Parts: sequence; structure tokens; C-alpha cells
Amino acid sequence: MTEALPKWLTKTPVAHRGLHDIAKGVPENSRLAFQKAIDAGYAIELDVRITGDGQAVVFHDAVLDRLCGKPGHVADMTLAALKRETLLGTAETVPSFRDVLDLVQGRAPLLVEIKKDNAEPAGKLEAAVANMLRHYPGPVAVQSFSPRTVKWFRDNAPQFVRGQIACAMSDMGKNLTWYQRLALGWMLNHFHGEPMFLAYDVNDLPAPLTARYRARHMPVVSWTVRTPEQRARAAAHADNIIFEELSTK
Repeated sequence: MTEALPKWLTKTPVAHRGLHDIAKGVPENSRLAFQKAIDAGYAIELDVRITGDGQAVVFHDAVLDRLCGKPGHVADMTLAALKRETLLGTAETVPSFRDVLDLVQGRAPLLVEIKKDNAEPAGKLEAAVANMLRHYPGPVAVQSFSPRTVKWFRDNAPQFVRGQIACAMSDMGKNLTWYQRLALGWMLNHFHGEPMFLAYDVNDLPAPLTARYRARHMPVVSWTVRTPEQRARAAAHADNIIFEELSTK
């Protein structure tokens, strides 16, 4: 499997939500954080959600409180309204997915996380992302915690490299019923959606799931690496890192 994957996925460290540092006025998932990652030669991880008017916006949380300092749900707002919101008290505003693609223009690889709520079905956001990526000129991969999202890309947009995000089942299933946990465990262990790589929590390494993926020659990308100790663990049990607050030079 690894020979079919782009080299950057296992060779180029990935800046988590861009190369952000709020102490220096650079908020996560912002145009400035993405530009700094480009300048430093890193790949970029970013989060995409669906807005109330069916558009793809780059934003991690389901609600605005932490990042914008005000109440509100991303899924209830229009893209135009979200783009007027500033991030973490800076002048940086919330970008749309199109804004980020236009900014990056292939200058750095993109690792796009499709953010889904537990009850949200696959289809609408996935289609919006895939449609915008069809003519994008740069290297890109998509990933999600949702095995159904990974399967959607397998079935509807197989040209894109797709990955399954995971961590210890005790964390992944904490808000699910026992039946949902059982179903999720089955999907992860039976490669539902035929993911091409696994993104796994560095704090849960090593793990039987990562061992099974690597035995099938699927690379493991470890998140989120912030300390030298975590970097050493990732080096022993994974093929690349998604990092923040860490020098990789």
C-alpha cells in the first residue's frame, strides 16, 4: 500500500491546524498559520465543517465559544456570517475551504480532516470538499474519525488518498451507546472504507490497531505530537507526525 501513496504523507511533518502560535498572534486554522507552514516547508493539517447553508468552512469546533469568544453553532450559521468572525482575539478571520485552497495553491501538501458530529450522515460535506478538490492542483489527502466518511470517499471520490483517524476505543466511544461502540470497533478493525493510512493518537501508541494497519503496509501518522517524548514514541511506532509547539528542524 505504501508504494501507492505520495511520499509527503510519510516524509513531511504535518503542521496541526497550520503552524499556529497564539502567543505570537497566529491562531489555529487561520490563513496566517497556513502561510507560516508553507514558509517553513511543512504539510498542513486543517479541519473542515459544514455550514448552515451547505458550505465548507475551515474551523475545528462545532461551536464558536473557544475560538471566537461568542455563542453560536457552525451548523446554524451561513458561511458569510462565519467569515466575518475573528479568531482568538486576532485580526485573522475564519476562512472558507475555498479561501485556503486559493491561498495554498499547491505550495504545501494538505491533510483535510472532515469534521462530523456523531449523528451527522455522510454525504453533504464530503461532496462539497470533493467537488472543490477535483481541480485543485496540489497534493492532498482526506481523513476523518468517521468510517462512514472514509467509505464515502472510497465509493464516490476514490482518486483522493483517504485516511482513518482513531485513538483508544475508550476515548472514541465515550459518547456512543454500546451498540455504536461495537459497530465502530468492527469498522475500524475490518478496514471499513478501505483507508489508505491510519492517523492515530500518539498517547495511545503502541496499539494493536496500528500494528494491524502496518502489517498490511498501511502507514500510521501520529497526532498530536507536542513534546520530544511524544516524538520519540511516534518515531518508534508510526511513519510520520502531525505536530504543534515542536521544532522538527
